[in-house]
Amino acid sequence: MATSIPYEPKTVALLVIDMQESLRKEVIDIIPNVKSIVKTCHEKDIPVFWTQHGHRNLKFDGGAVGRWWGDGSIKWGSEEWKILRELQPIISRSSTSIDVLDFVIKNKTRYDAFYRTELGSILTSLGIETLIISGAETNLCCEATARSGFDQDYNIVFLKDATVTENEEMHKATLLNLEYGVAKIATVTEVIEWLDKRVN
Repeated sequence: MATSIPYEPKTVALLVIDMQESLRKEVIDIIPNVKSIVKTCHEKDIPVFWTQHGHRNLKFDGGAVGRWWGDGSIKWGSEEWKILRELQPIISRSSTSIDVLDFVIKNKTRYDAFYRTELGSILTSLGIETLIISGAETNLCCEATARSGFDQDYNIVFLKDATVTENEEMHKATLLNLEYGVAKIATVTEVIEWLDKRVN
């Protein structure tokens, strides 16, 4: 892919998918890149959405995901459910301007962050057209959310160095598949350069 991203940077939002304590070992290496893109978005008044995957009761809110992972599912409200402690200080909240408000989506129960959450309605209210995808896991929640967003007509920019999964083979497979018709695959540096074109 060319480094240029052909979308309008004025109507963009960043999604930080499931950077939670339960995935600490897996995501540790991408924390600096996630911090970097979040910092840039804050500086440019770009909305940032953080998701937390978790289940209150697998029988009622687990569905196929709960059946698949069973006891390995994340319990809502547990220590494992919390956003990584390294990232909590950079979650920015403001009572005066929606433009610099970070949204934390706490009711995510499926790979797809749009499924029965408020994500879609908030994006619509903000006039968002392009989504930057970061977080975990590349081939599950990040990919599912990217595909769902694409099907809802969002432009998708997928960060190859700020997403991660259990092994490099699965990570690369997702990037290869998404690049063929779903998402622009880019690095954090490339996206920051693109966002520099934005006029606040």
